[in-house]
Amino acid sequence: MFVLIRDIITETAILGRLCFCGRVICNTLENRSKAIPCGMYAVLNSMSPKFKRELPLIWNEGVSASRGIRIHRGNSAKDSKGCILVGMGRDVKKSLITESALAETMVTMLCRGVSQLIIENESMH
Repeated sequence: MFVLIRDIITETAILGRLCFCGRVICNTLENRSKAIPCGMYAVLNSMSPKFKRELPLIWNEGVSASRGIRIHRGNSAKDSKGCILVGMGRDVKKSLITESALAETMVTMLCRGVSQLIIENESMH
């Protein structure tokens, strides 16, 4: 199971850390105005019609799979229309994550064996 802990909120983004087996494996970034609700989500890799590659798709009873929320590469809030971006590094002052292609590949591979994602808020500032 993955756990995404949101820990920083900026004017445009919500930054967090994605954990697997209790360890932080990468950073996350969501568009603040389009962030999905906290909760438990199902995770399943599938071919993304938009990105034309295998990516994790997440959904639950409140957020349908047809909404197309993916975990994918990107560096800033403008790269997300409601999806979760992943990156190996982050710059909180600039609301950016870095090395996102590497993080996407790793998370996509891990999601072949993971079926749940929990999203929760840490005390954000």
